[in-house]
Amino acid sequence: MPKLTITLFTLLLLSATCGTQRVLSQSAAIQGFTSDQSTGQTLEGVNVVVNELDNNQPQGTPSDRNGFYRVDDLEPGTYEVTFSYVGFVTFRDTLSLSTDERKTINVALEPDEAFLDEVTVEPTIARASKREVGAQRITSESVQRVPTPAGSGDLTSYLQAMPGVVTSGDRGGQLFIRGGTSTENMILVDGLMIYQPFHIVGFFSPFPEGLVSGADFYAGGFSPRYTGRLSSVLDIQMREGNRNDTKGMLSISPFLGEVFAEGPIKKGKSSWIASYRTSLIEQTSPWLLGEKQPLTFNNQFLKVSTGESNSRCSAMVMRTYDRGSLDAEEQSSIKWNNLVAGGRCLFLPQQQNYLINMNMGISYFSNTLQNENESEFFSDIARLQTDLNISRFSGSVEYNYGLFMNMKLINYSLSELLQSVQDESNTLLGMGIYLEASVPITPRLEINPGASLSVYPGIYPVSFEPRIQATWEPFGTEREQIDVSVGLYRQPIVGISDMRDAGSVFTAWMPSPDGAPQKEALQAQLGWQQSLGKGFSWSLEGYYKRLRNLPVTTWSPVAQFSTNLVSAKGDVYGGDVRIEYNRNQWYGFIGYGYNWIMYETEQDLFNTWFGEPVQRYHPSHDRRHQINSMISTEFRNFTVSARWQIGSGMPFTKPIGFDSIVQFEEELPSVKNIYGTPRVILDKPFQGRMPINHRLDISMERTFQFSESEISFQAGAINSYNQSNLFYYDVYTQRSLNQLPFAPYLSIKLQR
Repeated sequence: MPKLTITLFTLLLLSATCGTQRVLSQSAAIQGFTSDQSTGQTLEGVNVVVNELDNNQPQGTPSDRNGFYRVDDLEPGTYEVTFSYVGFVTFRDTLSLSTDERKTINVALEPDEAFLDEVTVEPTIARASKREVGAQRITSESVQRVPTPAGSGDLTSYLQAMPGVVTSGDRGGQLFIRGGTSTENMILVDGLMIYQPFHIVGFFSPFPEGLVSGADFYAGGFSPRYTGRLSSVLDIQMREGNRNDTKGMLSISPFLGEVFAEGPIKKGKSSWIASYRTSLIEQTSPWLLGEKQPLTFNNQFLKVSTGESNSRCSAMVMRTYDRGSLDAEEQSSIKWNNLVAGGRCLFLPQQQNYLINMNMGISYFSNTLQNENESEFFSDIARLQTDLNISRFSGSVEYNYGLFMNMKLINYSLSELLQSVQDESNTLLGMGIYLEASVPITPRLEINPGASLSVYPGIYPVSFEPRIQATWEPFGTEREQIDVSVGLYRQPIVGISDMRDAGSVFTAWMPSPDGAPQKEALQAQLGWQQSLGKGFSWSLEGYYKRLRNLPVTTWSPVAQFSTNLVSAKGDVYGGDVRIEYNRNQWYGFIGYGYNWIMYETEQDLFNTWFGEPVQRYHPSHDRRHQINSMISTEFRNFTVSARWQIGSGMPFTKPIGFDSIVQFEEELPSVKNIYGTPRVILDKPFQGRMPINHRLDISMERTFQFSESEISFQAGAINSYNQSNLFYYDVYTQRSLNQLPFAPYLSIKLQR
């Protein structure tokens, strides 16, 4: 660790020196925001090209997810600047820059539905648009392509099509990413934490294509700006409403009903956007699937936004609710809900070389499990947060730094048959700072060193987490790129669930056990991506994680939820490969993911039952092989999509026998006449494997235009060849539960 720390700060010092030299050169810069003139929406990916009139070597960059762009290292002189984006009229302007001048130019592009002005792609220094190691930028257009049994595409359906992402099935709402558990994922909505947003029906989330502006998905190797999670980050940006016109949408399918509306508050200046979605599967499943599925969910969203020439501010509130039983024949039920509320502001001070981003809000999550035996588990967590993030530019060097503070209020209550009631409340106050830099060492090589420093007074010692990323273009062009990252990650709270029971998704949030250090992961990733031309590209990425201080529940020969925790360690390694095609009316990809996870823990009961105090096992989310593929095309006013996936079986703990237990609390029972309560005796942890599962989803859509409105019809099917995929096996009743069978659907969407 000391050597890594010294290396990190040496790199930061070098970057600061490089930045100082750039400032001394007194170069000029242009910066600003790009937006859609017709709606006021920010535009991401606008190609900004600056060309000196007496020089034929252009410089440029794309606008980022906030619509912000900046072009540095411009010598004093006269320039032509061009803003181009597919489907919009190209904007050109001529400007003069003086020594050390920073000129702000905000551009609202005019839509060109007829594509009268052909957009050409100029050579640019487009590092912001390139895929980082372990990361992918997801747009609403990408979400729309994946078949979803509703009038709109959904972000969770797109995530499930990515290599390295494992799900609990078409019910349960859990994602496992590159060997991590679902509670090791950080999910942010407009900068605010949301704990379990994915719905109990696995195709859906509160993030339909019409609400999502974009999302940054980091399957690993994420920057020090994101602290507090080990596995992944999903940073979602929600759309702002239309500032010039009121619009709406109504859609219905056998799975889901949705209402959406947006419009101006003060025309051209501020806007609102709102959505309500509710499931219909509980009502439609008896005739659609042949039996009632006791699964229901809904979510609501409201956001107001305003903007001036150099600032953007918004406030939002989101609520989700899920309830149901993952097994229709059991009396137990699970329910959970999220509430997220807060605001954010983005400032670009005049004639300054920095950008300020501020967030503040509250997140609340609760879940309750009611068992057949009338025992009840309850857990909730509230998180208040505020953070300040600053991006500072010194020539071609960019610094990102900031501070954060949050307070978590945690409660859980567990009453269980044959056990006493467990109640606990905790308060965690956390604060910290982070710093990272983007330093172009050469035109082909860029490094991103950084670190975070966090403190949880009275609970954990000071945590220092160094991280570094590097990007190298070995042949001097953006068509080929090598990415590498190494970093240390820690997580102060843990989510405990009974991983032996696939039919339960109840999670109890709590700090690490008394005196135990934070969960820790040392990660390393290496990736290659290449554009092959004619619409083809491919990428390959390998990763390794060394896991330490993992709190796992103590093993018991009987299946029961417990908050008695012991420490485990683990190792994860794997790789993803993806081939993609995107040209004309065709889009498609195929991806393969390999994942290997091994935990090791020492427990007293292991020695009692198996004669070995230490057990090594593959946990329940260890899916070794997975293939995802998708194809989408437009043909004669129809849009046709198909997605196929296959995955190897995940581990489970096998039963080795049965016995009965007799209670002696009140009086001595007659053991000759009372059999007692039957129970299942379990084998060593996770020695069995479930069978392979695979599924094909298809859809076909047609849209009709009517003056200012349009209506879309979509027909499709989930599990179109009716494969019997096992969800889990109930060892108590010797009964298997399958995932959803063949499910045809027809959705109708009307929008203006």
